[in-house]
Amino acid sequence: MERKPVSLGERWRREATRGIDDQRLAAALEALPSVRKPKVRIRAGSIRVEMEGSMGSIHEVSLQIRTLPQKDWPTLVRVLRRSKSIVEALENGRVPRSFDRLVARIIGEPLFPEGRSVTFGCSCDLPEKPCRHVLALHELCARRLDERPWEMLLLRGVDLQDLLTKVHQTTPDGDLPPLAFGVPEEPVLYPDAEDADLGQSLTMAQIRWLTGEVSDRLAKAALQALGALADKPPVP
Repeated sequence: MERKPVSLGERWRREATRGIDDQRLAAALEALPSVRKPKVRIRAGSIRVEMEGSMGSIHEVSLQIRTLPQKDWPTLVRVLRRSKSIVEALENGRVPRSFDRLVARIIGEPLFPEGRSVTFGCSCDLPEKPCRHVLALHELCARRLDERPWEMLLLRGVDLQDLLTKVHQTTPDGDLPPLAFGVPEEPVLYPDAEDADLGQSLTMAQIRWLTGEVSDRLAKAALQALGALADKPPVP
């Protein structure tokens, strides 16, 4: 039976609540309505809120997420030009798992951050860490990602509209070579399945092949091999 994909929000919720007991989670959910919604601020690298505490106190609560390195994004843009289904998903505000894996392979780390890389802060003086206010903010973030998955790109420092604009631009060095056999996109080097490998980065040779940067020598050798194969008599 095919497994239903796990949403970005649910993935965030699972990471944030790992090792947290039910009592603390219940307290966090009770604190969630006290978030002052006009004071929710999302930007590259952080999400911050103001939360009303007891006796009218206001707590400043934040999560910090490291933004992704930018040096290899031009390569990712070139690959996206050959990834029709991923581009269509991004244009509709969705962030497929396959895009997460593509980012991991080209940029060196996935779009979805590891739980241990997300840090937090709160102005309250509660002894438990993370406090119920931080856990409430994690839940708020999870709910927002379920409704607006594209905000994950914002948190990681990626301008989605700028990315799509660059994907649709005609590059100075001309269009990429046509895809083999008329397929709409490259063979699945970045699978969408839940249990697919996320850690493997592509080698430079694989990236060059994926973006169509193949040497004349290699192309000639491939054509010669295909020609030799066509000349062979059929196997009985």
